[in-house]
Amino acid sequence: MNKIVLLTTLTVAMLSAQTGEKLFNTYCAHCHTTVLGVNESGGEITKIYAAPYAKDVIKKLKSETANEAEFTAFIKNYITDPDKRKSLYGKKAIKNFGLMPSLKGTMNDDEIAKLSHYLYTTYASENTKQIKTSTKAPKHIDPREKLFTKNCAKCHATVIGIDESNGDTKNIYAAPYAKDVIKKLKSETANKAEFVTFIKDYINNPDKRKSLYGKRAIKDFGLMPSLKGALTDEETIDLANYLYEKYN
Repeated sequence: MNKIVLLTTLTVAMLSAQTGEKLFNTYCAHCHTTVLGVNESGGEITKIYAAPYAKDVIKKLKSETANEAEFTAFIKNYITDPDKRKSLYGKKAIKNFGLMPSLKGTMNDDEIAKLSHYLYTTYASENTKQIKTSTKAPKHIDPREKLFTKNCAKCHATVIGIDESNGDTKNIYAAPYAKDVIKKLKSETANKAEFVTFIKDYINNPDKRKSLYGKRAIKDFGLMPSLKGALTDEETIDLANYLYEKYN
């Protein structure tokens, strides 16, 4: 009997000793900080998470609550009883990520308070350190990159899912990944001129007989739709040159 009492006491003590950071890593980090993949559309690499990124959530919640007490009250209420009507991000987030599962019963009131305090104080400190005043001019975006983003990125660079089979995490695209396509095409053309000629011909008149990947790619992704009329000859050449240089 004494051993059972001692074991119970030690267990309670260990739980009480858990820091806010440990609680966060146990219950929150898997969805809110673990990178599942990247989205390369728009010329920038954006990380993909299973739920809105933790720092963004905390920053938004702090802007919508008057003090730490209100912040903590929201956290406690939401994680134990999540509801789409309470969501900080509205319908779009629910559609993209789904409704957060309830953590009711996984933490006691003291642990939730520790978690909330950690989020409120530590994230505030980290965000303050990372804010820098920049005097640099806005980054110039290559106009050819805009052509890629508008006409190609949605299928060839935007991650639409994650394949976690066989122990590896792989990004899923709507068409073969741009970097792989360019690498393969460059290996099958003698020079830049041939590369540009192929791009110009294929995007205007796609044909399964011209496909770099053969029947399997056509079966998996379908035949690429024609971009004929969407780009001028000059824009098509600019796009082809951009692809050749970008993945050089």
